[in-house]
Amino acid sequence: MKAKKIVELINGKVLAGENLLDEVDIKKAFAADLMSDVLAMVTSNERDVVLITGITNSQIVRTAEILDIPMIIVCRGKVVPKEVIELSKEKGIILVSTDKIVFEVSGILYNKGIEPASINVTL
Repeated sequence: MKAKKIVELINGKVLAGENLLDEVDIKKAFAADLMSDVLAMVTSNERDVVLITGITNSQIVRTAEILDIPMIIVCRGKVVPKEVIELSKEKGIILVSTDKIVFEVSGILYNKGIEPASINVTL
């Protein structure tokens, strides 16, 4: 699903990467507020994962950059600091905010066919 469609579905506001909305194709999602969980678990080899979070600091962009995640959704109507928006622009990562909670955003995307992100699990 194109990033542009995701923004529409969640009533999102694009903060960075508006020029990438028609280019980025999202197939998977991962929701977390602990970026260490994202780093330890998520696999994004095909640049097709969206990160859904309530965190607003620069760690979200740094995590997305490391894992090659092309899109971040910040939930719960949180205000994203200007320096985080600028960093997202610099790194070419789509950054979107929404008033919806993480659970609702996850449900909307899952209902529309977005799959859970591939995770690295060692048992």
